[in-house]
Amino acid sequence: MNAKQTFFLGTAVKITSVLSIPSPTSVKITVYDPAYGVMVNNVDMSSETTTVYSYVYQSATTNNYGNYIVHIDATYGAYTSRMEVIFTLTPLLSTGISTPII
Repeated sequence: MNAKQTFFLGTAVKITSVLSIPSPTSVKITVYDPAYGVMVNNVDMSSETTTVYSYVYQSATTNNYGNYIVHIDATYGAYTSRMEVIFTLTPLLSTGISTPII
């Protein structure tokens, strides 16, 4: 996930981080909703390779819609590097047309 993307409420959002330095001690994710409520708190991301880590955030149809802020912390011993990602969750239109509101 590089550019800001929009998803519908109730969908699974795969968040992927590609690290420039392989084999960190840990890679953790925290997800904040638009009201800055913590939805996921400092959870380990899954390792796909020594530099690619991912996490699937399952949104609910009852979640707040708007911009979600994601912090990904890669730790190498005593050093931690943080990456921030933003994605948007939007409700389906009441007309039943499945087009995101931008």
